[in-house]
Amino acid sequence: MLLAIRERAKGIVAWVVIILIAAAFAAFGLANYMEPAGTPQSVATVNGSDVSPDEVNRVYRQQRAELEEMLGDRFDPSLFSEEELRREALDRVIEERLLRDFIEKHRLRLSDSDLAAVIRSQEVFHEDGRFSSQRYQQLLQANRLSSSQYERQVRSGVLMDQLRGAVSDTALVPDEELDKLLALQSQQRDVAYLRISGEQLLETVEVDDDAVRQYYDDNADRFMSEERVRVSYLELREEDLLGEMDIDEDAVRSRYEDVRDSRFTETESREVRHILLAVDSDADSDTVDQTRERLAELRARIEDGESFSELAEEYSDDSATAAQGGDLGELEAGDLHEDFDAAAFSLEEGELSEVVRTPFGFHLIEVRAIRGGEARPFEDVRETLARELAEEQVGSVLFERSSTLDELIFDWPDSLDPAAEELGLEIRESDWFTRDGADDGIARYSEVVEAAYSEDVLDARQNSELLEVGEGHYLAIRVSEHEPSEQQAFEDVEDEVRLQLRRQAAMERARELAETLRDRLRDGEDAETLADEFDEVRLSAPGFIDRDGGAPWSVLETAFTMERPTDDAVRTGLAEMGGGDLAVVLVRAVRDGDVADMDPEDRARLKDQLQMAYGEDALLSLVRSLRAEADIEVFEDRL
Repeated sequence: MLLAIRERAKGIVAWVVIILIAAAFAAFGLANYMEPAGTPQSVATVNGSDVSPDEVNRVYRQQRAELEEMLGDRFDPSLFSEEELRREALDRVIEERLLRDFIEKHRLRLSDSDLAAVIRSQEVFHEDGRFSSQRYQQLLQANRLSSSQYERQVRSGVLMDQLRGAVSDTALVPDEELDKLLALQSQQRDVAYLRISGEQLLETVEVDDDAVRQYYDDNADRFMSEERVRVSYLELREEDLLGEMDIDEDAVRSRYEDVRDSRFTETESREVRHILLAVDSDADSDTVDQTRERLAELRARIEDGESFSELAEEYSDDSATAAQGGDLGELEAGDLHEDFDAAAFSLEEGELSEVVRTPFGFHLIEVRAIRGGEARPFEDVRETLARELAEEQVGSVLFERSSTLDELIFDWPDSLDPAAEELGLEIRESDWFTRDGADDGIARYSEVVEAAYSEDVLDARQNSELLEVGEGHYLAIRVSEHEPSEQQAFEDVEDEVRLQLRRQAAMERARELAETLRDRLRDGEDAETLADEFDEVRLSAPGFIDRDGGAPWSVLETAFTMERPTDDAVRTGLAEMGGGDLAVVLVRAVRDGDVADMDPEDRARLKDQLQMAYGEDALLSLVRSLRAEADIEVFEDRL
């Protein structure tokens, strides 16, 4: 930036700028300017260790993505407080720090061999069902990770899981407690409910004009239009750059030659059968020679046309395969002893081996079928390899262009034009969106919404910082139009206000009617008679039901949280049914579950669930004790 000032500022303007910068140095100290550009301040410290905003943002984005995936189309950003989500994200980061410190303090370790086994088991690094070192290195490179960095992450994650598991495994579930829970879980209740129709009551309610106007005047702040903005933006995506990479055909073919055997050659397997005559490794020479001669005679009989499988069944000492005619199934190199392998994988299909000795004795081996061992043609995998080479190149190009974009939107904060012209990007326009964002378009990214409504971008009308909204996906925005929140005219919301007041009145009538019904039920009146008396009331009597069904969820929740009925009176409760409906719920009798009839698998499953819940409590207790002992400072203004 200083270079840009020097090149553009002349004469008295340059001296004014220099004086202002000197004043800033004097006011804030040289140290502040010597820190790396963009160095983030920590949002918290845990035992003297800084927690960076990037760590919290990473967990925040992960939590938000989990919510979006879990709720799908039902996800509504307005229902979630960003401040609360960020606070939860910070708590999770702090918890991880404390548990890692605990692991380090108690010297929990994961051996290199166990670490290798974990990584080799991760299917993302598999090719054709097996771990591929080539794919491992390629994926790490694409994600800008060294193998040592990734191994540290995996080691830390496994140790964390082991700690959580070790703490959770200390939780015990006494059989007496399990029996009580099982009896409650399988309990049945004799249930009926009187449903009051809110829609029918709504038809009987009228609200006069004066009341509507008065409510509007008294609650004017409830009838405001939503503030919204539109933004211009530049978008830089790794995916878009892939097509620009110049991939040499010779390089693609060279890559194919390098990885053909490891990635594109199907592992050879063979269907093998054998006859074994067992001989101890320390047997005397006479025994060895006699056994070899016996097997050679069997080989001659097979050559003369006798059945291999029948001879194996009669003579083979391998009890596991003799009954199947010596069939060992489908084998790959390395599955059996090296001497057996060497013979089996040197034979042609249908060929019978000479006598082969292993530590188990003497074998006759026959290969019945050969599969695999052939490489996929170059033409079949060319596109895959070309894309891989492009992905390897695009990382540095993306870094260079994103850095240039970052500099240009900072150097020219009042326009996106210079950056668009320099990088050949198109300036696009978003749709209108509010502070709650949108379900699609760039406003679905919380980073975009937060930036659009920031003081610098909204009020000062400057470019945003470069926003990373996903892996290899960058955006720069500036507000193009802004509509502030305004009072909505009474005429525009009159029908809405009237309906709202009618619904409130209908709900009040429903509650009054529900209390009347409850009082009369307690006095001993019959539910069916009451249902016949009121047009707005309908009786449902499912009878004995369990917690899993037989009535709407709200009715079940109410029925199974009420006290047991006494001999001379039923229990009643209220349930909100949605749509303005209420239900008066009656519980007339309770039938406890019989633990003796419980399916053993269901019992074991519930015990596992309880143990998991108790384990989570135990882990939470450990975290609480670690927090109580730790030195934690949170900088609220930086969250």
